[in-house]
Amino acid sequence: MSLTYKEANDEMLSILKTAWDTTGHKMFWEAVRDQREIDQSPWATVVVRHAAGQQDTLGGIGNRQFLRLGTIVVTINTPSSSGLSEGYNLAKVVSDAYEGVSSPNGIWFRNVRINELGREGTFFQTNVVIDFEYHETK
Repeated sequence: MSLTYKEANDEMLSILKTAWDTTGHKMFWEAVRDQREIDQSPWATVVVRHAAGQQDTLGGIGNRQFLRLGTIVVTINTPSSSGLSEGYNLAKVVSDAYEGVSSPNGIWFRNVRINELGREGTFFQTNVVIDFEYHETK
């Protein structure tokens, strides 16, 4: 399947939203301007970063495939007073949404990993990092 940058971004974030909504916690989306009123509840942010791409196949216009690669980074913030358990539990929700799966339209997710970042103010930060790849035909 062929996906544009926007279509792929929307599909990747839709997978995250479906998984994260089950937690009942706030998710702040990069492209949405909002007031980030933070209390002592867990919350998260997400960024999608395209990194590289290349022409994968030869052919005429409309038949060439271009490989798109990048990374999704979900940063989970949990109150530092709750220890690491809550951060790990929420990180598992995110990692389970992407690990070993592909999206309905052909985005492959690989190298899902959890990185403990440490304390930031009154929160402990944990990243879930997901590599992705997909193709665009043009």
